Amino acid sequence: MPEEKENYNYEPFADTEDYKKVNGDIITSWVQILIDRGTEEIDKLLDIATGAGTMVQLFVSHLPAKWKQSLVMCLDQSSEALKLAQVKLETNIDKLKFINSPIEDLDLPDNSIDVAIWGNGIHYLNEESQINSLKRIKKALKPGGLFFFNTAFYEEARPTETLPFYRTQVKNAVQFLREKGIKREKVEKKAEAASFHPKSYYEDLVGKSGFKLVEAQVFAAHLTQEAWEHISAFQQYAAGALHGYPIEFASDAMKNAVGPSILIHGDKDKDGNLFVIRNWLAISAQA
Repeated sequence: MPEEKENYNYEPFADTEDYKKVNGDIITSWVQILIDRGTEEIDKLLDIATGAGTMVQLFVSHLPAKWKQSLVMCLDQSSEALKLAQVKLETNIDKLKFINSPIEDLDLPDNSIDVAIWGNGIHYLNEESQINSLKRIKKALKPGGLFFFNTAFYEEARPTETLPFYRTQVKNAVQFLREKGIKREKVEKKAEAASFHPKSYYEDLVGKSGFKLVEAQVFAAHLTQEAWEHISAFQQYAAGALHGYPIEFASDAMKNAVGPSILIHGDKDKDGNLFVIRNWLAISAQA
């Protein structure tokens, strides 16, 4: 596989129990859709933006034990990510294929895959790239094949009651930067990942790309301080929250601002752990 120009920045959020819990719930609903439609096996499964393999590992582990093992095709633009995924996945998935390519350049034979999944990545692309990517996915799917994707970066991801947490976090982060003498720079346009689209946008997107919308569900994730620190250190998240500040300092500031903010605005679970809810949108579509 060719080496990408930039190193893969592994996001440890995908290894947290909070991430695995909400995505496990989402995947359970996706698998139930397959079962309800009479699916008895998946011959070929495409996982888009595989990263280190957490999402596809969850998906395969939730499939009925009686189904024969699928050929799992893992696509990512980072060869480094695919190397990490190979180590994680080859212990329990026998048939693996790795494709080092951006989703926008996906080039698989027509009508060759049964199911495609795309976990937590579609929000990074602009609308034109999203439509182009979805059309390529549809072309690769067999007639009636299913496409599942999700995102926690959309307009309704932040319930109204959680907005004080975000405001306090940004306020604390800005104060952190000012104390360090970090000034805001003028930037013309926010990153695409910082442009939150509503649920209806993604529902319409599947239709524009030639898919039939099957289901659009919202899942509430109870994210603890550890999870929020991982999310907040993520560069695209920090760039959206602290637009105009140098990204490396913004990430550090947002991470440091989590503790004081969740202490004020977090709710407690049955074990006394503080959490703030964030909504995940899960879309199911048919080719």
